[in-house]
Amino acid sequence: MFEDVKGVIFDMDGTLIDSMWVWRKIDEDFILKQGIKIRPEELMGSISHLSFHETAEYFKREFKLMESVEEIKNSWNTLAKHEYIHNVLLKDNALKLLEALKDKGIKMAIATSSSKELLEDTISSKGIAHFFDVIVTTDMAGKTKIEPDVYLLAADLMNISPENIAVFEDIPAAMIGARKAGMKVFGVHDKFSESRKLEILEICHMYIENFDEILPLLA
Repeated sequence: MFEDVKGVIFDMDGTLIDSMWVWRKIDEDFILKQGIKIRPEELMGSISHLSFHETAEYFKREFKLMESVEEIKNSWNTLAKHEYIHNVLLKDNALKLLEALKDKGIKMAIATSSSKELLEDTISSKGIAHFFDVIVTTDMAGKTKIEPDVYLLAADLMNISPENIAVFEDIPAAMIGARKAGMKVFGVHDKFSESRKLEILEICHMYIENFDEILPLLA
């Protein structure tokens, strides 16, 4: 499946790094602090495909918060930044795959729904920033990941045709957007999306439990 691949786009949260637990904790703490009556699972189902800015707008609108959207975003970024830099780890064998793709001369990008600031701080702290030719966010694209815009933006910046790009994602909505962009879609296992595995299998071209499953395809 990698014969014609010239570029790879990685999602960040839940795909390249094991970070979904951070947002679950932030959501739970935020819900508790604000006295919001909603189950975290229900909340994640509503916001998982939204951009960072749209998620803050959702919170302000749905829960009638006094804080501005910018204040909500700044609060989340502050809470998340410490965890991402000090406690979040790369997914198993992610570094090996990045090195193998680099050796093959395959361009790489990150497309995320998180903020650009958090993305840059994270990849810098993990020592992987040099692998990526392009970084894009859904806020930059102006659409959520269920639409192809963020992937097509990354393809344009890499100067690679969509059909020659592989995308690694962990949630169904994002995989739908990548398929709309005409790209090869690889579903990546994450414990926070395990309950949706059957849905994921119907959408992606290939599902992997670990990045080492891709290494033989590059040989």
